[in-house]
Amino acid sequence: MVKENKTMKKILITAGENQFSKKQIKSLESLIIQNYKTYISHEKVCVIWSRVQMDDVFRNYKKGQPSILVIECHEQLGQDQRVDMFKICTHDWLRITGQSIDQLVISVLETPVFSTLFQRNSKCLSVIGKSKYHLKLVLGLAWSRVSKGYYSFSSSI
Repeated sequence: MVKENKTMKKILITAGENQFSKKQIKSLESLIIQNYKTYISHEKVCVIWSRVQMDDVFRNYKKGQPSILVIECHEQLGQDQRVDMFKICTHDWLRITGQSIDQLVISVLETPVFSTLFQRNSKCLSVIGKSKYHLKLVLGLAWSRVSKGYYSFSSSI
């Protein structure tokens, strides 16, 4: 494995509000972190859940319950490592959630691409808007960690 810098990588998971139980979320988070350390890197990783209102989730023009995992990795990650991560995460995710494979999207993105995606929301905001957005996001993540035991935020902030 490649030696990494000291910044913590992130995994962003988007799923429907109340789509999974707290037990499922804990199991998924634990396995994804374990798989990350096995197939991508031993560096620290933070899992953040983005909760979407179920009325806003559609697949093939019908309401659905898809899940999206966006995993940050270091630059020049080998294709074999990516494929192994896709396979094991898909297997674990489907086993725990009972979803079908067509309800799951997994992306393993190198840091520059992940950062662009992760920070895209705040680029349209004014300085005051960015401050309010980031404050609400940080407070929401902290409150979620304390009250639920995992980091999550509502996509409608």
